Amino acid sequence: MTLVFDPFAPLFPRHAAAAFTAPADVLVGENDLLLTMDLPGLTADDLEIELLEGSLSVRGVRRRPDVGEDKSWVHAERPFGRFERRIKLPVGVDPDSIMARMDNGVLSLIVPKPEALKPKTISIGTGSEQRELETATA
Repeated sequence: MTLVFDPFAPLFPRHAAAAFTAPADVLVGENDLLLTMDLPGLTADDLEIELLEGSLSVRGVRRRPDVGEDKSWVHAERPFGRFERRIKLPVGVDPDSIMARMDNGVLSLIVPKPEALKPKTISIGTGSEQRELETATA
């Protein structure tokens, strides 16, 4: 990347160029987790998703557009490069049940909760339905 005199420099504060990091949100529902990541300019073919050692890993590369030989960058702020995000998942997640979708640069992953994490309703019995509580005698 070649930078020449930047006429826009007075408009923007100086800062170091950072590598691309995919911002992520995690929403927890009663039966599943919803993970969304902003991946502007990427398609499903640009990504690799895998469940490894209890973590969901999303990897890819966001490439800087080729501007051709007769042009050069005068101002560049948008980050590009390789990235990887790892999100720790609950123990017992079934990898085959995870669903992924990519719409307009937003990756959505639905991860069903394992049965052990789903809420259980405990009914309160009355009369003959109740078992006797055992008490420990010392």
